[in-house]
Amino acid sequence: MAISKIGLIAKEAHGEAKQVASDIAKLLLSRGYKVTSFPNLHVKSVDHVRAVKDLRDTSIDLFVTVSGDGTILRLLRILDSTVPFLCVNVGGRGILAEVKPAQIDKAIEKLEGNDSYLEKRIRIQTKIGEKELPPALNEVYAIRQAITRTPLFTIELGKGSVFSQRMDGLLVCTPTGSTGHAYSYGNPFLEGSMNVFAITPVGAIKRFPTIIKSATEIRLTANYSLKLVIDGQETFDLEPNSYVSFRRHKRDAVFVRFDTAGPFRQLRNLGFE
Repeated sequence: MAISKIGLIAKEAHGEAKQVASDIAKLLLSRGYKVTSFPNLHVKSVDHVRAVKDLRDTSIDLFVTVSGDGTILRLLRILDSTVPFLCVNVGGRGILAEVKPAQIDKAIEKLEGNDSYLEKRIRIQTKIGEKELPPALNEVYAIRQAITRTPLFTIELGKGSVFSQRMDGLLVCTPTGSTGHAYSYGNPFLEGSMNVFAITPVGAIKRFPTIIKSATEIRLTANYSLKLVIDGQETFDLEPNSYVSFRRHKRDAVFVRFDTAGPFRQLRNLGFE
């Protein structure tokens, strides 16, 4: 992987993340890389942008993030890019991260020595009618708006397979998201490189199984209003009897990896040995 220009992003208003990012910036400069940051790190010779989205207009070869998982999810939606992410964990469990701050020197050495690989993870493209919503790396949660009404969800899985169930909500998740929100509802762990979605019912009146299917189109409608929650961070309204569709996004998320845990790293990061 040829790298000359690096986008360095630290979690905003997080003192430790900014300090770690400043140290990384100095290390990268000393090794001859051009660095553009967000936010402004006030490090000599490091350019900066006023908003993360402005990094889309620069010729970045690698994004280095210094944050927790929530910030990584948000950045992936904003940047919506196939440029690889090297994620440094600061705070939280770091399910998506690859290294800790103390390991960044070694990580750069491995990058320069071609001792790394790129891992692709599928994302979900959600559409309400013709309106495209931001891509989700983990999941899209369709949840009822009215506490006193249980919607009838109709799920179209393709090839004439249609099922209707009364329930509180429905989660559509990727293999990456199988250890996220869906995990708390009993969703099975999915090997990370699989090209599948998991469809998990929430509060179904009749017991309805989690469905694992290929990442082809799923359509959903309900007779009452729903909220669609993208990666637990952005919400959108769905009117009664309106269709929402889910399919694989055209751009996968790409991560720089060094170890051999591969697509099972999430189990390790959850604390399983």
